[in-house]
Amino acid sequence: MDLVERLRAWTHGRQRLGGRARTPEDALRDVVAVYATHPTSPLALAVRTRSMSAARYRRIDRDGTGLRIPAMRRTLFLVPRANAARIFTAVRRPESDVVRSLRRHGMSLEDYARVAERVLERARAPVEARALHDVGVEGQPLGSVLRCLRYEGRLLALAGDSLMSGAHRYVATDAWAPEGLDGGASDDALAWLAGEYLRGYGPARVADFAWWAGVTKRAAATAVGAHDTVDVGDGLLLHARDEATFGRVRPLRGTVDLLPKWDAYTMGHAPDGRARFVHPDVQRAVYTPIGTGLAGDGNPVILVDGAVAGLWTYTLKDGARVEPFDTLGPSVRRTVDDRLEKVARLLAQ
Repeated sequence: MDLVERLRAWTHGRQRLGGRARTPEDALRDVVAVYATHPTSPLALAVRTRSMSAARYRRIDRDGTGLRIPAMRRTLFLVPRANAARIFTAVRRPESDVVRSLRRHGMSLEDYARVAERVLERARAPVEARALHDVGVEGQPLGSVLRCLRYEGRLLALAGDSLMSGAHRYVATDAWAPEGLDGGASDDALAWLAGEYLRGYGPARVADFAWWAGVTKRAAATAVGAHDTVDVGDGLLLHARDEATFGRVRPLRGTVDLLPKWDAYTMGHAPDGRARFVHPDVQRAVYTPIGTGLAGDGNPVILVDGAVAGLWTYTLKDGARVEPFDTLGPSVRRTVDDRLEKVARLLAQ
């Protein structure tokens, strides 16, 4: 087995694909975080969990076992509550981002403070953005205030009822998670996050962690350097404690997974570090490019034995569509169709 095949099998297992996780909470912990938007969030957890109903998924928000916070690459993620403070602190947005966002709407810090106080008073219990129309601003300026409060860790997002809609509700952090989002020293938090990344996404390069976390390569190198690692080739670093197990990994056979847009597996490595799961010839089809690069959004993909074999889409209006890169065998196609039916059933709940 060559290195790429070994990496594919190892990361597929560490990502808990193939329904390896017992519960969605276990799956969430094992991949560190999943994009918080719907339908990505429920589908990313469902593909990793033995069985998951919509009700079981909604308990994550209802019971507060997961929190939706600004995290890697300045994006909203669903993370385990127990790890939320360290993740938030490791990649926290600088105060200058808040000021810049407010200036776009001509808001002073004094204006922001007044509106923020009103929002937080109203958000002692979960509230939709449309219910905050009378706090002093509305429309895009209100959206910026809500983002800034999340950047500061004073406001949390909660999922809406529909698994197909990205609409969120909002709640004051000190009302929902009174322990707050202070994870201590930022360097220590980033080093911890690097360890979690190596566990769930390694073997990986420093450049991969930097891209995934949205930090500089220098900061990433320092954070990764806090761990005892071995180089398995091409600068790919693995926790030293996993070296023996990595050497015994077996190739994947007979696995089929449907991953949603922005899945953790497809968004876990830098554009030039994705060979373990996508051939370079089709990477432009798998990712929505930003400019002339390949750093954009990972599209919904069909994995066959851990490698991308095609694309899929599903909407309530048009149903499912499959776009394989090559002909799928009858057995694989039946499995894909079965997975699509499960997606439809879950999203309809």
